[in-house]
Amino acid sequence: MKNKVTYFFISGRKERLNRNPDTFAKEFFYGYFYLKNKYKKVEIIEYQNNKSFINPVYKILNKISDLPFYCNLLVSKKNYKILRNSQNIIYTNQNTAFSAFPFLAATKLRRSIKSHIFIMGLFGKKMNYKVKDLFRNFFIKLFIYFSDNVIFLGQGEKELATLKYPKYKDKFKFLPFAIDVEFWTPKQMPPKKNQVLFIGNDGMRDYEFLYNLSKNLLDIDFHFVSNNLTSFQFNKNVSLHKGDWRNEELSDEFIKTLYHESSLTILPIKDTYQPSGQSVALQSLSCGTPVLITKTKGFWDKDNFVNGKNIFFLDENNLTEWEILIRNILSDTTKLKSVSDNGRKLVVSHYNLTDFNTKLDALLD
Repeated sequence: MKNKVTYFFISGRKERLNRNPDTFAKEFFYGYFYLKNKYKKVEIIEYQNNKSFINPVYKILNKISDLPFYCNLLVSKKNYKILRNSQNIIYTNQNTAFSAFPFLAATKLRRSIKSHIFIMGLFGKKMNYKVKDLFRNFFIKLFIYFSDNVIFLGQGEKELATLKYPKYKDKFKFLPFAIDVEFWTPKQMPPKKNQVLFIGNDGMRDYEFLYNLSKNLLDIDFHFVSNNLTSFQFNKNVSLHKGDWRNEELSDEFIKTLYHESSLTILPIKDTYQPSGQSVALQSLSCGTPVLITKTKGFWDKDNFVNGKNIFFLDENNLTEWEILIRNILSDTTKLKSVSDNGRKLVVSHYNLTDFNTKLDALLD
C-alpha cells in the first residue's frame, strides 16, 4: 500500500460518506473511492468556519487580485497536522488551492509532498483593471510554481494556459472529467415528448437567454434546476427546482429521474474557456438523454463529439436558431434515438470513472 493522500473540497463530501454509497453518484469525489483502496490513508478536508489570524490578509489578497483567497476556511493547525504526513495533496478546484495557499507554499519546501490542482475557468478570465491584472498574474505564477501538476478538465483552457505560461507547460495535464456511468444509467421509460431540461448554477450559463427561450416556446414543458433563476418571472410551462450539489437540496436520484423523463437537455453557455456544462452534459448522455449545448471555446472535447451524431451543437445563443432546432429535434424521434444511443456509447467508452481514476493515480506517482 502507498502512503497518504489528502483531498481538499469545498463541501458536500463528508456528509455523503455517512450514507449508502449506492444512493449518489461518485464523480465529484475525484477518485477518492479508488485511491482509498491503494493508499494507507485517504483523508478529506472541507471548508469550515475557522477563526484565523490570516483573515484580514485574505480580504486584501481577494481585492487586489480577484482570486479566491478564503484562507480562514481552510488554514488551521488541525489541517496542517493532517497535511504534513501526506504524500499527495489533491486540490479539487482552484478555490481550495488559493484558500490553502500557505499550505500550498509550505509543501513546496517538503519535496516528499506533491500538490495536484484541478482547474476550471482560472486562465480565461479577463480583468478590467490593469493593476488587478498584474497582481492576478503574479499570484497565478506563484500558484503554478508551488504545484506539481495543474490538471485541466477542458483541453481549450489547457491550450490557453500553455500560451500564457509556456515556462510551466510540463506541469499542465489534461484529464477529462468523467462520470459514474453505473449510476447515471439509461432510462427504463419513454420520456415525456415535450419535456426539456436545464441544470446549472455556474456563472457561465446564459440564464437570461434561457428565460427568453422558455417564453418563446410556450408549448414545451421546461424543467429548470438552478438557484440562479429565482429572479425571473416564468410562465406556466416552466417548473423551477432550486438545487445545489453541495447542499444536496435535490438528490442525485431525483436528478436522474428528471433526465429520464426529459427528451432533451439544453445548456446555453456564454463563450468561455471554462468547461461549463461538462458534468451535466455527460450525466444526461449517460442517462440516454440527448444534449443541445453552445459550442464554446472551452468545450472539453472537440474531437469525439460530433454535431448530430452524439450531441447537438449551436455556435451561439441566438433565440431563433435555438427555437427552430429544439422543435426539429423533438419532432424527429428517429434522430433522437440515434443521438441518444451514440451519446451513451461515447460517454461509457471515453468518460468513465475507471479511466479517470487510473490516469489520476498515474499522476500521483
